[in-house]
Amino acid sequence: MEVDAMKQSQRIVKNAVTGIVAGVIGGVVYLATTIAIARNPHVTVPEFGKYQWVLAFAMIAQLVADSGLPRMMIREIAKDPTCVAKITGAAAGLIWFISLIVFLIVGVLSIFLPFDRDMKIAIMLMTFATLATFHGAGYSAVLRAFEDNELNYVGFIIKQVLLLSFILVMLYFRTGLIGFVIAHLTSNLALWAFYHILVSKFYTKVKLQVDLPLWKELFLTAIPMGGGVMLRQLALHIDIFVLGLMTNMQTVGLFGGPYRLSWSLRTIPQTLSLPLYPLYSRTAHFSPQRFGEVYRQSLKFFTLISVPFAAFFMAWSKPLLTLALGARFLPALPAMQLLGLGLIPFFVSCLFQYLFAALDAQKSFFSSTLVGSVVRVILLVTLIPRYHPPYVAPAIAFVCAEVLTVGMWIVQLNRLGQPAHALQILWRPIAAGVVMAAILYLVLDASLAWKLVGAIGALLSYCLVLWGLRTFSSEEINQAREGIAFVSPFVASWTKKLKGDS
Repeated sequence: MEVDAMKQSQRIVKNAVTGIVAGVIGGVVYLATTIAIARNPHVTVPEFGKYQWVLAFAMIAQLVADSGLPRMMIREIAKDPTCVAKITGAAAGLIWFISLIVFLIVGVLSIFLPFDRDMKIAIMLMTFATLATFHGAGYSAVLRAFEDNELNYVGFIIKQVLLLSFILVMLYFRTGLIGFVIAHLTSNLALWAFYHILVSKFYTKVKLQVDLPLWKELFLTAIPMGGGVMLRQLALHIDIFVLGLMTNMQTVGLFGGPYRLSWSLRTIPQTLSLPLYPLYSRTAHFSPQRFGEVYRQSLKFFTLISVPFAAFFMAWSKPLLTLALGARFLPALPAMQLLGLGLIPFFVSCLFQYLFAALDAQKSFFSSTLVGSVVRVILLVTLIPRYHPPYVAPAIAFVCAEVLTVGMWIVQLNRLGQPAHALQILWRPIAAGVVMAAILYLVLDASLAWKLVGAIGALLSYCLVLWGLRTFSSEEINQAREGIAFVSPFVASWTKKLKGDS
C-alpha cells in the first residue's frame, strides 16, 4: 500500500480538521452521556460514583494490557509501510495473548475487593469492554500509520453515538450499573469490528500470527513507552480511584461530575495529537532538524487551542456546571475551576508520548512520567484527609502534577537536543487568555444575550491579541495556507482507493 500524494502540510491540516470535528462531536456526545446519567432522577450521586469507580478501575486494566503496543505499530508501519501485514498479524496475536492474561488477573483481584456481587460483576464486564478497545486500537494503528485518520475518527464518533444510545435505553429500563456496563461493552465491540473491517478492506488481510521473535521485539520496545503511557493514563484515573478508597461514593460522585465534564474536552487534544505521530516518526528518523521545528510548532498550536477552553471553564464554571449537571453538583464548583486551569498543561501533554516514541527515547518518557505520577499520588494521599470538602484535593493534585510532568518532559527533550523555547512560545497565548477570561468574567452575571455577546467578544479579543503580539511566523502562515488546500487531493486520494487503484 502506498501513501497518497498529498503534501505533508495538507495531510496534517486534513487530519487536524477532521480531528477537530470528531473531537467536538465526540466530546459533545460524551458530555451528553455523562449528563444523561448524572441528571437522571433514578440515579443517585452514590450510584453515579460507583459507575465512575468501575470505569476508572477497568481503564486501569486496559492500560496495563495496552503496554504501548499500538504506538510501536504506528511507528514501525509509518517508517516502512510494506511491513503492514506482518506487523498487524503478529500484533493481533500478541494482543489476544495479553488480554487473556489481564482478564484472568482482574478476575482474581475482584474476588478480594470489598464490594458486593453486582459491583464485582460490573468490574469484570467493564474490564472486558475496555479490553475490546485494546483490540480495536491494534487495527486503528494501521489507519493512523497511513495517516487516514478520518476513518479512525468515524469509528470514534460511531462508538460514542452507540454508547449514548445504549445508555439511554438502560436508563429507560432502569437497569442500573450493570446496564451501563453492558452499554460500554456493546459499543466497544462494535468499534473493534468496524476497525477490523476497514483494515481488511483497504490495507491488508489480517491473519493472526504466533511469531515469538517479533512478539519479543514489539513487546520489549513497547514496554518503556507502554509503562509511561500506563502511568500517564493511570494518573488521569487515579484521582477517582483513590478518592473512592479514602472517602465515599457520594464524594466520588460530586468530584466525578465536573471531572467528566473536563474529560469531554480532553478528546480534542487526544484526537488532534494522533495525526502528528507518523510525521514525528519519519522526521526523527530522517531529519532531526525538521523534527525540532515540528515539535515547537505543535507545542505552540496545542497551547493556542487550550487557552480558550481553559478560560471558559474557569470564568463560567458556575453556569456551565449548573446547566450540565444541575444544582446538586454546585458544591464541586471550586474543583471545576481548578480542573479548568489544568486543561492547559493537559492539552500540551498529549504530544509528548509520541515525541519520545519517535525519538526512541521511551525510557526518558517513562522516568519523567513515573516521577510525576508518584508526586500526584503523594498529593492525593496527603491532601484528601486535610481538605474539606475533600473533592477539591484531587483537583489541586491534578494541576500541580500536570505542570510538573510537562515541565520535566520539556527538560528531557532539551537534553536530547530538542529545545522547546517554552517561555517564548507560551507567554503570548497566556497573555491573550487573561484578556479573554477577564471579558468572560465581566458578563458572568449578565443576561443570556449579553453572555453571547461577551463570548464572541472574548474570542475576538483573544485572536486580536495574538495577532497584535505577532504570534505567527510567515512560514507558519504559508504552511497553513498550503494545508488548507487539502480538499481536492483528499477527494482524489479516496476516489482512487475506493476504485481499488492503490
